[in-house]
Amino acid sequence: MKRVFLFSLITLVLVFSCTDRDDEVNLVNIRIQNSTSLFFSEVRIAQNDTIYENIEAGKFSKYLEFENAYANAAITILTDSTSLNYFPAESIMDSLPIGFYTYEITLDEENQVGLNFRIDD
Repeated sequence: MKRVFLFSLITLVLVFSCTDRDDEVNLVNIRIQNSTSLFFSEVRIAQNDTIYENIEAGKFSKYLEFENAYANAAITILTDSTSLNYFPAESIMDSLPIGFYTYEITLDEENQVGLNFRIDD
């Protein structure tokens, strides 16, 4: 009898304690993926004047929340040795719905910054 009660109690605790990251999302959440070989000491999103700090090569930043954000953004990147800029070729001004997103930052052979926008699961 004790085993059945204990098993039932543990099952109830597990069922009610499990939450998904989407359960309490009220804003747009964006992170930065550094897909370069450089260390980003600072990444500034111009529209929101928001700064992500200390993103290692090949790593992700933490998500930051935005009331309004867009799939394409002007970005300024500071590394240990240089400053890089990205200005979108086309301006898409449709505000993103609430959810999780990633701006993947890349560099080509001429050190031109690329921005790939992704919707996270």
